[in-house]
Amino acid sequence: MIGIWIALALLAAQQFEPEEGTRQLWNTAFQAKRTGAKAAGAPSDAANSIVGITVWLLRDSQPGDDKEIRISARAGDKEWTPVRVEAETPLVPGARVRVGIETARTGYLYVIDREQYADGSLGTPSLIFPTLRTRSGNNQVTAGRLVEIPSLEDNPRYFTIRMSRADQVAEVLTVLVTPQPLAEVKIPRDPIPLAPAQVEAWQKRWGAKVEKLEARRQTGKVYTRAEKDAAALGTRLLTHDEPLPQTMYRLEAKPGEPLLVNVPLKIRR
Repeated sequence: MIGIWIALALLAAQQFEPEEGTRQLWNTAFQAKRTGAKAAGAPSDAANSIVGITVWLLRDSQPGDDKEIRISARAGDKEWTPVRVEAETPLVPGARVRVGIETARTGYLYVIDREQYADGSLGTPSLIFPTLRTRSGNNQVTAGRLVEIPSLEDNPRYFTIRMSRADQVAEVLTVLVTPQPLAEVKIPRDPIPLAPAQVEAWQKRWGAKVEKLEARRQTGKVYTRAEKDAAALGTRLLTHDEPLPQTMYRLEAKPGEPLLVNVPLKIRR
């Protein structure tokens, strides 16, 4: 019996080795775009097709957690500590989460939220970023510029996973990075519904094949001051030696085309 478990462990390790090697290549290309990176020769464009996502699950803060990185709804309230989870980790109803987004290319970020149901259908799309309440509507991104949703300026500073229907299986975030601002989108003060036909048109026009890789050895790591400062200040860029996104999505998008990726936050039933 022990021999079988050893064999299975070795097989699992062999399966992860190529994935980890590819992830390291992506990391290197992504880091090369950040501030302070020492470029060897001409900078690579490999990272231009990568979108980085970090899903933060808020757990009860423990005495040893850095007080500077704890999250609360308002001053004096209960505190939580954000820890990394893989992007498609099933989340129990009532879980509190935050989502960090970074891309190595310069562009304009839009984030759309939709409910997903057991039959695969999607609910009404809502534009949740940008809004005038966050960074005064500034949605320009570049390498090292971390956008976290909800903003640390919001109240509350986290999403609470809830099921609006018994057959809801996920909240799907559509992350869109465009070379220029979308002329058809006027930045609102608060999140607003979008026409489903408009979102579907973007999906058909810019949807591309996506490859996803996790930083499995980083799962469970606690939020850092560098990440909190970058998210809070807006002008503070992450440097090449600071934490990378937990989940990388590489898109087979045409050069100059927007990047569009769907990130499901699955609900554990």
